[in-house]
Amino acid sequence: MSEYIKMNEILAQIRTSKPFRSLPLGYVSGYPVVTVKNGRVCAVVPFLRYRITGEKDKTQVFPICYLFTYAVKDQVIVSVEDLRKNKAFEGVDFARPIGYFRHEAIQDLTKEEYREKQQELYALYDSFIAALIDGEKYPVQSLKKAQELFGLLVEPCLKPFYETLYPNFYKNIIKS
Repeated sequence: MSEYIKMNEILAQIRTSKPFRSLPLGYVSGYPVVTVKNGRVCAVVPFLRYRITGEKDKTQVFPICYLFTYAVKDQVIVSVEDLRKNKAFEGVDFARPIGYFRHEAIQDLTKEEYREKQQELYALYDSFIAALIDGEKYPVQSLKKAQELFGLLVEPCLKPFYETLYPNFYKNIIKS
């Protein structure tokens, strides 16, 4: 399998890009979706806000507001979408929280354990991206592990956004 840019590097490149620097302060990346758009393997990275309340496990989670689509092989941002302008989300109040971090499934994880699971998911993304670009089959066990980690790490209040934006990804990765 060939080597391509890693998910952590993609996130770093997006965070230092001019389009990202033009966003209002306070936006952080959520968990990416890997997809094929116009024949290119892309990482679609959602950006949202959190607000610390001072209470344990009560950090407020706000809706996904921006999507950065990054063409992996070309190493370039190909689009930035503001979901406030997307008809599918016209009923969403982006100024109001929709849930809390840390949700029940991850409340017992330490910061280190959470970070380890996140990095394990990103490593699975890396191998999935390479398999897609190289036209190779992705191992079933790796897909099942990615499903498990994504389902564990993503805040439940954000899953409807993934379902609306990427129904196949939601059906095959999140809901499985």
